[in-house]
Amino acid sequence: MKKVSIVLGVILFLAILANLHTIIASAKWYSFEHNKIVSTETKIITYDDILERLYHQRKMASELEDSIVYSRIGDEVRKGADDASDYEIVLSHNDHLASLKVKLPITTYKDADKTIEFISGKGEVLEILEDGQWKEFNGSVQELMKKAN
Repeated sequence: MKKVSIVLGVILFLAILANLHTIIASAKWYSFEHNKIVSTETKIITYDDILERLYHQRKMASELEDSIVYSRIGDEVRKGADDASDYEIVLSHNDHLASLKVKLPITTYKDADKTIEFISGKGEVLEILEDGQWKEFNGSVQELMKKAN
């Protein structure tokens, strides 16, 4: 009976070691989900602005995904960049659009080691700067993308 307990203990210990990175990432994900602050910011963005911001966000996502502790958070950061890339596409394919005024969801997470801030979704287009004039916009980014094509 003692041998069986030792063998089971060793197997359990090895299983925990094999999944240690998943356990740690899940614990940090739990902390992220309960301590993140989601706010909205209204910004005027140009193609260069959004290109640079998304480049830095994707770079941060890559670094987080490569870490053991923050890997699941890195997935969320990448998803936010992918959602916001619609603005990059719209501005690069519409020659008559210079800027967009958008309301963006921004997620901030702070722990003892890091502060992570990123665009966490598609947001909403409020106005467009078209041919030198600001115009109200009551549609989606997908509608702007259809106009570009």
